[in-house]
Amino acid sequence: MKSKIGGSFHLPQTFSKKDIALEANSFTSAGYEYAEILLGLSIGPIKAFKDKLETLGNLISLYSGHLPQIDYEKEEIEICKNYIKNFSDQGIKLFVVHLFSINFPTKNNLDYKIKKLRELADFTENHDSILALENTEEEPITLQKVFNEIPNIDFCLDIGHANLLAKENQSINFINIFGTLLKHIHIHDNIGGDSEKHDTHLPIGEGNINFIQIFESLKEIDYSGNITIELYKPDFQTKKLSVKRLGELMV
Repeated sequence: MKSKIGGSFHLPQTFSKKDIALEANSFTSAGYEYAEILLGLSIGPIKAFKDKLETLGNLISLYSGHLPQIDYEKEEIEICKNYIKNFSDQGIKLFVVHLFSINFPTKNNLDYKIKKLRELADFTENHDSILALENTEEEPITLQKVFNEIPNIDFCLDIGHANLLAKENQSINFINIFGTLLKHIHIHDNIGGDSEKHDTHLPIGEGNINFIQIFESLKEIDYSGNITIELYKPDFQTKKLSVKRLGELMV
């Protein structure tokens, strides 16, 4: 596999240039090849955040941005557009979005969410970037409807999420159905479960996910997109170990 390995990067408002340099050094030393920026609904003044992002971009490659979880309100869509507009010119060319939202269930609001996602996908395309929809709790039939109605939105496979709310990990099923749309991957481990609290984002190999079978399926479709490791508050050794284990799976 030709994929690059990256990691999620939280850029707090309180970070100084020294903090950014230290964190970037931890990233590169652990083996990460790029950073995926975690974006919240509030990041403070956009200019200050862009300055921090530029500082980080001089230290490590910036590839993707994870848009905040939204309830699909007009103001939240505009915040997402603002991110896409301002950061697509700083090396971030792929933006990940969730269909899931805590306060606005998809089941009875799918058509409305599709409408707003189409708006975001068109906006992203107009800024020469890619919008990728990440699986969370959805069944394949729900995602299929989104992809059928929005031709310019791609797929981000989250291997950890595919291990929840199901008898077995659904990653291979997602790969078989949406492989031609697959542009990005998030990877983390867990022991399964039937609620959001079980989405524990453990290091690779610390849960019960059979990554070997999943990566065999990825190799069969010749996947070459990037893979972001998503861990909760990892220390340096945890980062390094997960990069090592992912590298072994990719051989």
